[in-house]
Amino acid sequence: MKNYFLKSLILLLLIGTTFFPFTAKAEILDDKFDLKCLQGSKLGYYIGSFDPIHLGHQNVIDQALKSGSVDYVLIYPVPGGDAFKNRSDFAERLKMIASVYQQHPKVLITSWSPKELQDNFSSTIDLEIIGIIGSDVITDTLMGPDKELSEKYRSVFMRGIPLKEKHYQHTIGALMALKADSFLVALRGDVDLSYLENRIYDRPIRAFIPSKTTSSTEVRKAIANRQPFEPFLSYQVQAIIKQEGLYGFPSQFNKALQDELLEMQEQDQKARFSLMSHKEPSKELYENIKKIDVRNGKRLKTIINQYGWPGVSLVGLEGASAFWILVQHQDQDVDFQKECLELLKEAVNQYEASLQSQAYLTDRVKVNEGKPQIYGTQWVQKEGNFCLYPVEDIEHLDKRRLQMGLNTIAEYKKQMQMIYQLSEEPFRID
Repeated sequence: MKNYFLKSLILLLLIGTTFFPFTAKAEILDDKFDLKCLQGSKLGYYIGSFDPIHLGHQNVIDQALKSGSVDYVLIYPVPGGDAFKNRSDFAERLKMIASVYQQHPKVLITSWSPKELQDNFSSTIDLEIIGIIGSDVITDTLMGPDKELSEKYRSVFMRGIPLKEKHYQHTIGALMALKADSFLVALRGDVDLSYLENRIYDRPIRAFIPSKTTSSTEVRKAIANRQPFEPFLSYQVQAIIKQEGLYGFPSQFNKALQDELLEMQEQDQKARFSLMSHKEPSKELYENIKKIDVRNGKRLKTIINQYGWPGVSLVGLEGASAFWILVQHQDQDVDFQKECLELLKEAVNQYEASLQSQAYLTDRVKVNEGKPQIYGTQWVQKEGNFCLYPVEDIEHLDKRRLQMGLNTIAEYKKQMQMIYQLSEEPFRID
């Protein structure tokens, strides 16, 4: 029984980091952030509506960072004020961006106005800013059919010109606020820009990034027309749209049920943290966890009978995560875990739950049945060491993990070391 509790503790502490490939939190640009730490670096300035942010945007950001073209990316959703588009609320768009990059140390997000952005960055020295733009910005605006208008755009676009008051909170201000020395261009479709000879007049194009043809407009139309939109978005963004009923999505969000699940999760965690804080836990502490798990199990079964697997549409991202954690801890009732796993698989197919949660529950059931796990999510403490439970076909473990949206087993191990502040020695991957 002690081993199962230790597995629960490990899972519990890694819940915030396991589902993302990075362990450091995203950088939030605010008054507490020291911009001097960016000195000497290459900052990609990626401005757009991000209404919503989709996988095409994410691919551009990933490629910009992986290629070494930039050291950081500042994602800046235009604040509005212009009549060109009726955009969603700035805070909602920023929330969706933050949900994707909350664990990425190289992505910066901020709620600063264009004026604040310009004022704060004007005091930063030795920083190379690289504009990240779509090919449509070039073909439609900077090098568009109206030569006179395009020349006007080029004279102000990412030039760092001091803003006028009317642009302090305006999209135009965001386009002008920072001075880009060069550009990365995301190619949409089969557009041919070879005629540019790697320059937009006086500024060079550092590289071209192949991009998906998805647009935020297409995503919004799909939602409004009740068509599948999930394949274009990350799981986190899907969840926010469903929970909050954005873009006309018919919200089914049950706040009361979410609150109940979060309260159950809090009691679950409190008991397990209490156990972990003792070098020699008493029998009473173990019994308390057992009582909580049994009590939770009864309520979870009632919820399953009433709703099926409660997905993100019903209880939001946090509520769905809480339900999954509570099911993970139902080790005293493996048959129930197996029943939940089948429901979870259906929920994943309907974009109501994450692949990562399916991987964890799959392994949990395997281990509880005395079988080798598949995705390497379950560890146990033996004689002072953290040992990976036996894994089926361990040579292809990382391939399976990546297919489920997990990081590699080596990265997972590093996360555990960082969280538990342990050295290399206590970890064994046999």
